[in-house]
Amino acid sequence: MTGYAAVFDIGTTAIKGALVKKDASFYSEQTVQHETHYESDGIVEQNPNDWWDGVKYIAQYWWMEVGIEPDQVVMISFTGQMEDVIPVSRENTANRAILYSDTRAGEEAEWLLEQFPEIVQLTGNPISAATPLAKLVQMKKSKRYKYDDTTCFLFSSKDYIVYRLTGILATDPTTGATTGMMNVGARKWETDVFSLTGIDVGKLPNLLDAANIAGYVHEQAALETGFSSDTPVLCGCGDAVASAIGAGAVTSGESYCYIGTTGWIAGIQDGLKPESAADGHFKLAHLLHEAIISVAPLLNAGNVYQWGANTFAEGEEDDKFNAFEALISQAEPGSNGVLFLPYLQGERNPVNDPQAKGSFWGISLETKKCDLARAIIEGICFSLRQVMEVLNLESDDVLTAVGGGTKSASWCQILADILERPVRISSENEYMSAIGAVSPAFLQLGWASDYRDFAERFIEIPGSRIFEPNQDTFAMYREMYGRYLKM
Repeated sequence: MTGYAAVFDIGTTAIKGALVKKDASFYSEQTVQHETHYESDGIVEQNPNDWWDGVKYIAQYWWMEVGIEPDQVVMISFTGQMEDVIPVSRENTANRAILYSDTRAGEEAEWLLEQFPEIVQLTGNPISAATPLAKLVQMKKSKRYKYDDTTCFLFSSKDYIVYRLTGILATDPTTGATTGMMNVGARKWETDVFSLTGIDVGKLPNLLDAANIAGYVHEQAALETGFSSDTPVLCGCGDAVASAIGAGAVTSGESYCYIGTTGWIAGIQDGLKPESAADGHFKLAHLLHEAIISVAPLLNAGNVYQWGANTFAEGEEDDKFNAFEALISQAEPGSNGVLFLPYLQGERNPVNDPQAKGSFWGISLETKKCDLARAIIEGICFSLRQVMEVLNLESDDVLTAVGGGTKSASWCQILADILERPVRISSENEYMSAIGAVSPAFLQLGWASDYRDFAERFIEIPGSRIFEPNQDTFAMYREMYGRYLKM
């Protein structure tokens, strides 16, 4: 009987699940969409029970439609969005999760930086409106009843599913590094300092390594999902490090780009440099204990593309993607002189301003709708180039790009042209984070000796598509990029 490691990627717009064989081939991949709630004042939330329903749906599909026996699943691993705040109440229920892109805690972030500037150096990471510590301070101030009713705060969507399966409240060091409360070098909570902010240390989850068994599927979860009780459940890892492994970024000096609803540029480095804490970028714990992932996160990526498609593309809702791609292809490189600032949801890098707004510049009587459509994508790519330069990751080497945004061929080509380097898109791109997320299970099961071994043997480079940069556009895009930086 074939044994599988089950892996779930609890993303911003969808839950992806797959069964993975010992040779790392995927079987019976499934995707379930879920809803995000947007309100005024920067509020962005999701219902954690929607994540749980998605996991249950995928599991039931495996049993009922595919014919998998629950005993064939020998381990369950996870990845998911980070920087969330998920309050688990005394009745063991969850209120709405405050997502990473929620920016209502701007004043609290400023207060933390003024009152406790040492937090940045101790944790190795910046404080912003998106930081969970700022969100906790804001919640305690504005919704004290919710704060008081919370037994434990979780910080990644996958943490909540681990909790529902096992009853264990835990998170991983990669996720912990995004909270403003964990020392990334020591991989432990900085309880002495952040307790001074008024946050209760007892409301934090345990820190476990991604490959640690957090617990086992309990009887109630087995009844709801169909998984066999006592199936081992790993703590799993945050999406940034799962994507890094999935992109093959394991060794110091390697980098990759993630383009999802939001996005980031990330590079691998050996150890944490003491002077780097104040540069505004995340320093995340890699799955390799000696390595750090330096990440510049962006709030504006696929969400801006989606806005462009909804605003400018014509036709039925289901065909907006193809219509928008066709519209972009009608415009020449440079968008007829139009520039676009993509800050539709505030921004974090390199401009850290939750109130930042988007804008078009250079519109004239000659401007066509297709020019505006292409300018949107060029603006996102200029933003990606800017953070890549700030991270000192400029190179002529091939850049691996992962995430749902890479389904857009026009976006990938424009990115290659603006970065002036080849861009590689894997044939298994949609499940790249899941590939990385299953790697801890391979180590735990003895199917791989370590993460480097996993990357060398199982990361699928053959079959990738390479977008070569068009040298004819270099001079034009360099000039436009200079104007973009001034704006």
